[in-house]
Amino acid sequence: MRLNIPKNALPVIGILIILILMELFAPQPIDWTKSFNEDDKRPFGCFLLKELIQNDLFPDQEFKISSNAIFNYPETDSLSTKKNYIFVTNDFSPQEWEINTVMDLAKNGNQIFIASSSLGKAFSDSLHVHIESDILFSELAATKGKSQNFENPDLQEKSKYEYPKAFDNSTIAKFNKDSAIVLGRDHQRKIQLVKIPCGKGNFFISCQPLAFTNYNVVQNENANYIAGSFSYLPPNPIVWDEYYKPLRALRSTSPIIFLLSSPPLKMAYYLLITCLLLVLIFQGKRQQKMIPVLKPLPNTSLEFIRTMGRLYYNRKNHKDIALKKIKYLKEFCKSRYHIDLTIDTLNEVSKRSGISLKTLEILFNQVDKISNSQNISQETLEDLHSKVEYIYKSGK
Repeated sequence: MRLNIPKNALPVIGILIILILMELFAPQPIDWTKSFNEDDKRPFGCFLLKELIQNDLFPDQEFKISSNAIFNYPETDSLSTKKNYIFVTNDFSPQEWEINTVMDLAKNGNQIFIASSSLGKAFSDSLHVHIESDILFSELAATKGKSQNFENPDLQEKSKYEYPKAFDNSTIAKFNKDSAIVLGRDHQRKIQLVKIPCGKGNFFISCQPLAFTNYNVVQNENANYIAGSFSYLPPNPIVWDEYYKPLRALRSTSPIIFLLSSPPLKMAYYLLITCLLLVLIFQGKRQQKMIPVLKPLPNTSLEFIRTMGRLYYNRKNHKDIALKKIKYLKEFCKSRYHIDLTIDTLNEVSKRSGISLKTLEILFNQVDKISNSQNISQETLEDLHSKVEYIYKSGK
């Protein structure tokens, strides 16, 4: 099929191609979306944190990614293999029926590390710890000069861990001072990291999830802060949470929304739609080669009849030809006048056909003689033929 593009459409297509190329090769702005996903390489993803945990901090431990809610975690007891559960998100708000599960995990000897700038009210009340935020995610330009450090002298950085662009205005304001242990503070001495014992395990709460993202892993010596934070965890298998993420709804509900959330996928999607529209516009009308005119096949029925007639005539089997003509005549009367041609129906056939009764009687007498004869002459056949043809032409 040949593609026929109207000449007046070529400038439009050319401009469209140029715009698509400009969009594809234009410098893309940095995407500061806070996803905290383990496979996200954008500044506020956690791809580098996952690599750091797997290769450097816990290289010999199993690393499992969980996309299930806490309520669906396998049941554990004090004899089960102890694990480190890591949650990095902007808002950790498990449902009320999930809180008992996560509390049981800690009571049975597991370690729960939560880095979130906001905690759900039900979970905060259960753990007796509250995070306050002036701005959940402060503007990048307003975060210059912020830092944090550990309380443990062995982990302290002399110049502190600086966060010039990615730092939340969050602080752990309320907690049970009799049981909780302060592990880290910011430059204003506000509490940023605490340890809360729970049964045989512990909760580690940090209100700075951005400190664990790709951007801060490569900034200054901030990777050492991550290493210091996770140094409180024992060398147990790691369970990384991918359920309590801000973009989980986009990933799990609508494929279209997920496509539009990524600039390369978004451009590919729009390019596909554009190509489909062009195909509909220029190939909507069906195109094909000219259909040749074929001559109709000749009707050879008459030739066949003539050939068969000559065959019978040349064989001199006159009676056979006469019987066939008589048979066709009776069939003609039955189909035309709806009555069988017999000696008893001649009067009715005469009325329906308009042929005189005398003519029909003469014809029927000849038919009777031919049927009772063994052979007939050519003259008899010709006489029968003339009478039959008269019936065909004179009947109504």
